[in-house]
Amino acid sequence: MKDAEFKRKTEKAFALLRERGLRKKNHIPLTYRLLWSVGVQKRPALFDSFGRNACFLGVYFALMYGGIMWFVSWRPQGMNPITSLISSLLAGLFYGLCMAALFRSRRKSQDLPDWEKL
Repeated sequence: MKDAEFKRKTEKAFALLRERGLRKKNHIPLTYRLLWSVGVQKRPALFDSFGRNACFLGVYFALMYGGIMWFVSWRPQGMNPITSLISSLLAGLFYGLCMAALFRSRRKSQDLPDWEKL
């Protein structure tokens, strides 16, 4: 997707969110804003598919949670690295599915259009 088209669609999406009374800060995760600031064109979560949201948010959470837990708790306690990896992946899967379901529910309740229709 071209930069101009992505920018146009995100601006239209944010205008639509404001029109519906939703604050951008509450419905666009920090991760997305950070990605956009470095030039990654990731659709806003409310306008992305369930599967893409589940995968992206699940992987992101598994990496962050696993990394933090490994250095803060699991490694000092002598936890097996394979057990740590499995725990991180399961936590990421759970988080990704829950967040994808939440974004899908909000999208349907606000009757937001598909990204392609913006």
